[in-house]
Amino acid sequence: MFIDFTNYEDYPIGGYLSFAKNMIDAFGSQLALVGISTNPDEPVGQWFKKNIGGIEFDFFALARYKKSKTKHIIPDRLATYFLIKLYNRRINQIEIKNVFIQRQEILLALRTLSNSICFSFAGMENPLSISKYWYGKLLARYFERYFFKELSIAKVILARGDDASIDGLIRRSGGTISPGTVIKFPTRINTEIFRPLSKEEARLGLSLPLTHVIVVTTGRLAEFKGWRFMIDCFTDLCATLPDSRLYFIGEGEAFNEIKAYISECNMERYVILGGKKSQQEVALYLNAADLFIMGSMKEGWSTSLMEAIACGVPSCVTDFSSAADIVIDGVNGYVVSAGDRTRFVEYMLKSLKLFRPVRNDHVVRYSTRNLKTDILKYWNLS
Repeated sequence: MFIDFTNYEDYPIGGYLSFAKNMIDAFGSQLALVGISTNPDEPVGQWFKKNIGGIEFDFFALARYKKSKTKHIIPDRLATYFLIKLYNRRINQIEIKNVFIQRQEILLALRTLSNSICFSFAGMENPLSISKYWYGKLLARYFERYFFKELSIAKVILARGDDASIDGLIRRSGGTISPGTVIKFPTRINTEIFRPLSKEEARLGLSLPLTHVIVVTTGRLAEFKGWRFMIDCFTDLCATLPDSRLYFIGEGEAFNEIKAYISECNMERYVILGGKKSQQEVALYLNAADLFIMGSMKEGWSTSLMEAIACGVPSCVTDFSSAADIVIDGVNGYVVSAGDRTRFVEYMLKSLKLFRPVRNDHVVRYSTRNLKTDILKYWNLS
């Protein structure tokens, strides 16, 4: 059973959804899914059959949400916690004892549901420290302390982060998590979708001119993703390469703020908010790009960066967790200290000179084709 706050199709966008979809690719109908619904015709609070991508799943919808909203009055984490508590018995009616989760609040809510839990850290940071809600940050320390105490109920603990960030997580636990109990487990990508294609054909498919230098960034539109830094750096890049364009592919709570900042910088002609796209469309934008960038302050094992490198696109990124594991300086891109605008622009220009498709063999080995086998190496199902 996979329990998450997604509809397992296209909402809400981000790393949680990406990994959930990867699990569907890997396990197929062997999974029973607990999530949310965005379809007004689907029942809530009971098990039913749901078709996702041509596969029929046992599905339990905790609640119904509108896709147009990326921030709700009641925080998603709080709502998820109480909904799991509310529907605990009904969820358990299907009598599946093997449960995979990737959200801390879900583990806290289902302590009695299963004795075979595989918990996967989606990121190494305290999730409330980067909350959309100001009061979330005030509760971050207490939340994490409580979570660490309860994590022992998990049979297997996976972490989508690099060695340094995993060590930091263990230190923050204050001895609650023992070294060696957390398994480094990079995120996975669908290499049938994310693979090198002809840049010219990709641009033709998107009706993008061949004469522009195209820079792309993908993922959730949020403050901690460094969108302001990326726009500032791109503005500087335009002084050298005036025919450049920056495409933000994705959606999120910062959309209106980003749009206003683009206008403030008089960059409406050069910076485009492309919105949410399918995986196939994202792959097309990546292959159409001359350069992929990320300005994140915090990340787990970045799915967006993995997808870009898998497509053979040179990448210039800040030094978040996993960046140095994915980007090999001077080979497939460069890693630059976060906030160093001058150096970031310098290395954007250097990245543009790299021969493409860039090296990606160390990334494509983390294909969703291997995900099921890799998880079951560590998780013996009941």
